[in-house]
Amino acid sequence: MEIPTDLMIGSALIMGLILSLIEIHFVHVDEAGMRWLSHALHAVPFMFLFTFVSMNIGWALDLIGVAGNFLIYLGARILVGIVAMVKIKAAASITGKGGVGESNMHILIIGLLIISSPYIWQYGLDPFIGGFIPF
Repeated sequence: MEIPTDLMIGSALIMGLILSLIEIHFVHVDEAGMRWLSHALHAVPFMFLFTFVSMNIGWALDLIGVAGNFLIYLGARILVGIVAMVKIKAAASITGKGGVGESNMHILIIGLLIISSPYIWQYGLDPFIGGFIPF
């Protein structure tokens, strides 16, 4: 069963919310006692953005004529995940607090979740809550 290439809005918002909550938890654990809340709230819009892009790679690539090639879709999602990991690491390194920042495991887990978000939706969440999303 192939990931649909329609524009995914509702499912991307739900996955963005789930991944944002996970990111907030990781930031709290990695930067507890500091200004973790402002850093976590800064990360939320980016989490929605990266998740939305990852979940709609098929739709975007179909617009330019690259339809149905799983390896190209996966490669594009991996690229989005790598950009997200670089962004997370860069945001942590410019906090000005020296050694403060996210752990490498945190960055890797978030990157893998962004890459796999359409598959998590398709095979994990859609069968249970997909019918309740009007868009």
